[in-house]
Amino acid sequence: MVSAIVERVGRFKTGLARVAIDQTVNWAHRSPRFREWMLDRLADNLGKSYQDTARDQLLLAMQIWFGRSLRPFARRLIQERPRAAQALVRLAYVWSRDVRRRTANAQQQAGVTPCTVVVEPTSRCNLNCPGCYAKSTSQGEDMSYEILRDTIAECRDMGATLITLSGGEPFLRERQDRAITRLAAEFPDLGFLTYTNGLLIDEAVARQLGEVGNVFPAISVEGGEVESDRRRGSGYYRRTSAARRLLAAHEVMYGFSATVTRQNLDLVVSEKFIDERIAEGDLFGWYFLLQPIGRNPDVNLMVTAEQRAHMREQLYRFRAEGKPIFIGDFWNDGQFVAGCMAGGKYYFHIYANGDISPCVFSPVACGNMHDILAGRSEYTSLGDLVMRHPFFRGFREQQRKIHDWRAPCVLIDHPQLFRELCQRYAGQWYPAKNMPEGYLDGEIAQALDEISQAWQERLRSLPLIPDCVARTLPAVPLGEDGAVAPCASRPR
Repeated sequence: MVSAIVERVGRFKTGLARVAIDQTVNWAHRSPRFREWMLDRLADNLGKSYQDTARDQLLLAMQIWFGRSLRPFARRLIQERPRAAQALVRLAYVWSRDVRRRTANAQQQAGVTPCTVVVEPTSRCNLNCPGCYAKSTSQGEDMSYEILRDTIAECRDMGATLITLSGGEPFLRERQDRAITRLAAEFPDLGFLTYTNGLLIDEAVARQLGEVGNVFPAISVEGGEVESDRRRGSGYYRRTSAARRLLAAHEVMYGFSATVTRQNLDLVVSEKFIDERIAEGDLFGWYFLLQPIGRNPDVNLMVTAEQRAHMREQLYRFRAEGKPIFIGDFWNDGQFVAGCMAGGKYYFHIYANGDISPCVFSPVACGNMHDILAGRSEYTSLGDLVMRHPFFRGFREQQRKIHDWRAPCVLIDHPQLFRELCQRYAGQWYPAKNMPEGYLDGEIAQALDEISQAWQERLRSLPLIPDCVARTLPAVPLGEDGAVAPCASRPR
């Protein structure tokens, strides 16, 4: 009886908070002066949560700088998509709370504090793109809605604020059983970043996404129309532009996802490309360096060290100049998140067949969600596996050996660490469906060693912090006595 009353009171408070936030965003949409006041409060709240939990001066300074760089994006979001802004402001407050919760849980949970988890609703795809890292085809597996819901509930309880839906093509499931918008409605305080080719987003789907507000499609691009159509099929670019117009009409926050290769890097990190994405209504963009996994990987398409340095400089510059778009660089942004995020430290990955992996780009599996839920596993829950499984624990141990967060990745910056891990725990992991031949002991392994060595050499002449950031980096003494904490993100 008492617990039921407490639950009702909690729901009532949550409902009141949601109404208050939505009304605040509506006021901010109408009043520029109030908008700036609200953005100040959001930045202060988020910055305070990091300052309360930070242990490294440079990391904190970088996080505060990054938060300030998002102001033009947030201003544009409120102006253009107030409905999506309501969901994102709610998410920002939940995120601030969860920063503290994840920090408090870090020690007792063996360093497992995920802020996001990548979950595949399906491994099927309506395209058959060359080099697909997920090796998706029209045939594949779906995770049942019940398993999806239970998995996401566990991820939320572990501390995740953002659920990333990948695949395969997630919107096959939205067409099939409305899985995406049902999940978004059941978990209104979570965000759902959804990687998609965008071809299945029609008027009905766009309307459903607008109604829930907390689903954020990231539509794949390879550059311009020529580059995108070359890889994904004739008419692809035109059809995704039409999907963007539908999403904008229903006030959905959407953006782009770009796989960066040796061939398209100069194009996708150019100012012209970013301005075109903003003009088409993209409010965010995620960059991923091509990884040699999946369908017929070509290591010759992996970017050079010089290209990666150019990409780093360009994307930092766009932020410093106030481009009104959120930009995320999965590798070069290690200085914002204390290095590699994978292995449960801040995120991990679950395939559509239930296999659990430390990273979406590490083609190994360490257990299965179906076995856990059915009681067939030695692990009692998803969180239990991520905390206790030897491979996951070993992954986090390898992360702690990396002291230069400009080269954070266990897979492509320090591939020898990943191979050591696989050898040490042989028999306690198995190849995932997208592990190619030669990844651990063949031509791909040799290429990864050469690429990682070239990046290590390039770092010797690369500034620790880009000049455009260093000029405006805030001073952030830590500790009650104002003492400056050590900068763990400095190379040793």
